[in-house]
Amino acid sequence: MRVRRLVVEDVRSYERADLTLGPGLTAFVGGNGTGKTNLLEAVHLLARGESPRARDDAEIVRWGATMARASATVERAEGERRVEMLLFAPLPGERRRPRRYLMDGAPKRADEVVGEIVVVAFFPEDVELLAQAPSARRRYLDAMIAQVDRRHREETREYQRVLEQRNALLRALRDEDGSRGDELSFWDGELCRLAAAVSLRRIEAVRDLREAFRDASERFSGDRTTDVAYTTPASGETTPERTVAYRRLLEEKREKELWQGATLVGPHREDLAVTVAGRDLPSCASRGEQRSTVLSLKLAEASWLEARAGELPVFLLDDVLSELDPDRRETLIDALPSAAQAFVTSALPAGLPRALAERAAVVPVSRGHVG
Repeated sequence: MRVRRLVVEDVRSYERADLTLGPGLTAFVGGNGTGKTNLLEAVHLLARGESPRARDDAEIVRWGATMARASATVERAEGERRVEMLLFAPLPGERRRPRRYLMDGAPKRADEVVGEIVVVAFFPEDVELLAQAPSARRRYLDAMIAQVDRRHREETREYQRVLEQRNALLRALRDEDGSRGDELSFWDGELCRLAAAVSLRRIEAVRDLREAFRDASERFSGDRTTDVAYTTPASGETTPERTVAYRRLLEEKREKELWQGATLVGPHREDLAVTVAGRDLPSCASRGEQRSTVLSLKLAEASWLEARAGELPVFLLDDVLSELDPDRRETLIDALPSAAQAFVTSALPAGLPRALAERAAVVPVSRGHVG
C-alpha cells in the first residue's frame, strides 16, 4: 500500500500543496510551526475519517477560507484509487455543512471511503495513551479494528446509540414508579447483543497482537515482561456466551443502575491494560518508557493490520524521535518494515537518525510550502 500523490487545498497553513510521494521513508524536515504535521494529519483524515488534533472541521480549514480539500491517490494490490474529502467552515450565521467524501470523483458515504488507506499513526498526543482514562484506549482499539472491519464501525456506533437510549430510560425510571420494565428489558437485549459482538472483536484483536507487542517491547527495552490484555468482567468465547454473561451482569447491577441512572456494564466500561511484570505500567514507568511502550503497541498494530488487509499499512510518525534516546531511535527505524511507506517529521536534518537518513527521501518544509 502506498500513497502516491497527496493534494491539500486550504488545509491548515497550506493554500495549496501537491506532493508526489515515493515508496519507503519520507522525512518532512522544517522548523516548528511550518506545517509538517498538517501533511500527516491530511493523510490520517483521509484514512480514518478523523483528525488526531481537531475536534471541529472548521479548525482544519485555512484561516479566511470556507472550504478545505484533501485528496490522496493510493496504490493497493487491487489497483489505484483517489480518495477525497471536503471540509467546510461556515461563515457567521450560516448553517454548518457536513463534510463530503468522494472516491475517484464520485460521492460516497464515509463508511465506503474509510479504510481505503490503512495507517498506523503516532502523534505527540499518543504518548499519554497509557496514562489517560480507559476511554482513550477503547477509542484507540476500536479505531484500529474499524480500519479493516466495517461491521465493527457500524456496531460500535449502534452500541453507542443503544447505550444513550438505555441511559435515558434508566434516568426516567429513577424518577418514575418503574412501570416501564418491559421497555428496559428490550434495551437490555439490544445492549447485550451488541456488547458481545463489540467486546469479542476487541478481545480477539488484543489476543492476536499480543505476541508482536511483546516482541517489539523486548526490542526497545530488552524486557519481555511487558504485556497487554483486554480487561472485561464478562466471560465467554462466543457471541451467544458473552450475550448471556452480559445479561447476568446487568441483572446483578440492576438496583445500582436504577439509582445512578447509568449503564454500568458493557464495552464502554472495559479497558486495554498494559502491564510490566504484572504491575500497571503507567504507575511505574517514566515518560520515555511509556513512549517506547506506545511505539511497541503501534508496531504490533502494524503487524495485525497487515495480516488482515493483506498489505503493509502506511506509517505516520509525527515528532516521534524527539524524546527517544539515540539507541531507541535506531531501534525504531530498524523495526519499520523495509517495504512499508512511512512519513516522518523532524525539526532539523541533524535530528534524523543515521539509519533513517540513509533510507529516507528528505523533503524540506517551510510555512505553507513543501519541497
